[in-house]
Amino acid sequence: MIIPFFIPHSGCPHQCVFCNQKNITGQSRQVTAADIPRTVKAYLGTHTSNDPVEIAYYGGSFTALPFREQRSYLVAALPFVLSGTVQRIRVSTRPDAINEKKIALLKKYHVETVELGVQSMDDEVLALSGRGHTALDTVHAIMLLKKHHLTVGLQLMAGLPGDTRAIFMNTVEKAIEQKPGFVRLYPALVIKGTELEHRYANGHYVPLALDDAIDWCSDAMRKFDGAGIAVVRIGLQPTKELQKPGTIIAGPYHPAFRQLVESSLFLENIRLALACRKIRNKSIVIRTNPASVSAAIGQKSSNREILKREFQLQDIRILPDENIFQRNITIFLA
Repeated sequence: MIIPFFIPHSGCPHQCVFCNQKNITGQSRQVTAADIPRTVKAYLGTHTSNDPVEIAYYGGSFTALPFREQRSYLVAALPFVLSGTVQRIRVSTRPDAINEKKIALLKKYHVETVELGVQSMDDEVLALSGRGHTALDTVHAIMLLKKHHLTVGLQLMAGLPGDTRAIFMNTVEKAIEQKPGFVRLYPALVIKGTELEHRYANGHYVPLALDDAIDWCSDAMRKFDGAGIAVVRIGLQPTKELQKPGTIIAGPYHPAFRQLVESSLFLENIRLALACRKIRNKSIVIRTNPASVSAAIGQKSSNREILKREFQLQDIRILPDENIFQRNITIFLA
């Protein structure tokens, strides 16, 4: 279980063109250190599984905060870690807000994971997006964090200003070279109250279409999977604020974006498996792990319909099988 605390914009020395943390997180009030114990106890009161519990500071650039403020947040979480009721602490920050002194503070208070808002490994895309750091800053930050045995997560965005499919896939390749513990993938959206909204209104920025965003993120996920790097999230969490009419001005938003990406991957895997089979006018059964059935079928049975049409099948059934590893498939003639 993750106990999240959002500290919107805190510590951020730059205003990125895509960022409005209030609209993204649905939180306008600043979390204080005094809020931590009460909230943690409330979460722990509902925790019934044996899964580890983690306190996570999201939303701002944690290590860019004044040291006194960083310490106050960490001190508030520390008793729960020392008592064993919380197993881990994680923070999110910028690549250019990492140095030896800041890491020493994190280590002192038992932080185990640092997520870096990398967004791109292309310096022109970073500059056009107002990030204020370079790809080399990211490489240096990862090197330092790994030196001190911290788990590193990377947040990447597809479709930022100046981005192309080739540039984004190069970002993915460079991210894989850094061997992070995990990644998050977010397609860039035009959020109300951002610089990107103005650029979009003036015709200076065109967001990805939903199909293109799915395509880019599917390819990225395939590469990360192949490298053994977990993709822990794809697409923004669909908060109430984010889904209010007028919050998202434009862009490839979908509340089930990850499922669309997973379905796209399944569609390609099944296509490859069927390509050399003589199955025209036949019925087939595809078995996959129970957790993958929904993605294999596709939203509103889209994968089933596409496959029936492309391979001229009489029928196609997709059934659960606990003996099959997640996202793998076995195909039989019905």
